[in-house]
Amino acid sequence: MDQWDYDQIELPPEAGNQDAREFDPNDQWLQEAPRALQIEAMRRWFSARFEDPANSTPYESREGGYQFICGGPYDPNEEIQERFSHVVEYEVMEEVINDLVQKCGDEWAAIDRGDWGYDDIYSMLPEARTDPLRMLIERLNQVEETLTSPVITQGFVIQLLHSATITALEAYLWDTTAYWVTQNHDVLRSFVKSNEDFAGEKLKLSDIFTTMEGLEKKVIDYLQTFIWHRLDKAKPLLEKTLRIKFPEIAPFMPEIIIRHDIVHRGGRDKEGYPVNVTSSDVRRVSNLVKNFAEALDAELLKTFPILQVSTFTNLVDPT
Repeated sequence: MDQWDYDQIELPPEAGNQDAREFDPNDQWLQEAPRALQIEAMRRWFSARFEDPANSTPYESREGGYQFICGGPYDPNEEIQERFSHVVEYEVMEEVINDLVQKCGDEWAAIDRGDWGYDDIYSMLPEARTDPLRMLIERLNQVEETLTSPVITQGFVIQLLHSATITALEAYLWDTTAYWVTQNHDVLRSFVKSNEDFAGEKLKLSDIFTTMEGLEKKVIDYLQTFIWHRLDKAKPLLEKTLRIKFPEIAPFMPEIIIRHDIVHRGGRDKEGYPVNVTSSDVRRVSNLVKNFAEALDAELLKTFPILQVSTFTNLVDPT
C-alpha cells in the first residue's frame, strides 16, 4: 500500500470505481470478497457519504445541538444495513457498525459537497484556454491576501488556507481537463478510448447515436466525481488524454497527506497530534501549485500550439 491510500486497505479493481467521489462497491464482487475487504469496502462507502457532525455541521445549543442542514442525523446501523444486507452477512456488517458508532455515535451528518447540477457546472466551464491558469492565479492571490490580513493569527485558519491551495490545484486540473474535452473533439475521443471506465463499456448498435449525443455530458459527469488530489491517478489520465508530460508530483505527496489530516482528521495526524502549518508553509505550497500549473500549461502549448486549428477542433477562444 502506498502513501496515497491514507491507512486504507487496498481494494482490487473489481471492487468498483475507487476514484469516484462516492465510492459504491460492486455487489457481485462484495458478496464473494474476503471478510476484511468486505469491511473495508463498507467502511469506505459510509465514509464517502457521512461525517462527524463536528466537522462542519452548525451547532446551536439553544436549538438542541447540531443543526443537520443536509438531512439526518444518519444512523450507521440503518444506513449500512439498508445498503448491504442483501449481499453481506449481518455479523460482518455489525463489525463495521460498531466501529462507526464507537467512533462518532449513532448521529452522523451527510457530507455537504456543495454539489451543483450539470447545467450549473456546464455554464462554469472555461471558455478560453487561458482561463484555468488565470483562475488558479486568482485563487492563490486570494489565499495570499488572507494570509496578509492582520486578523489571521489562529493556526486553524492557516490550516484552512493550506487546504485551500490544494483545492485550487484540484480546481485547476478540473478546469483544464473540462476545457479540452469540451472544446477539442480529438481530446474527447482520446479520453474515451484511453479511459478504462469508458473503453470497456458494451454498446448496442441501436444505441450508438443516443450515446454519442450524451457522450460529452457523460465525460463531464465523470470528471466532476474524479478525485483530483489523487495526482497519481490524474497523471496517467491527463498524459494519455492530452498527450503531455505531467509535471513532477512527488513534492505534493506530503502536502496532500497534510491536507487529508486537516480535512478528514480535524487538523490532527493519524497519531492524534495537531498538524503544524505556518504561513510560510502555505506560501511554499502556493508556489508549488503555481509552478506546477505553469509547467502543465507549457506542456499543453507544445501539444496544442496557439495557431494550430485541427479539422476536429473548435476552440472558442484560441488566445
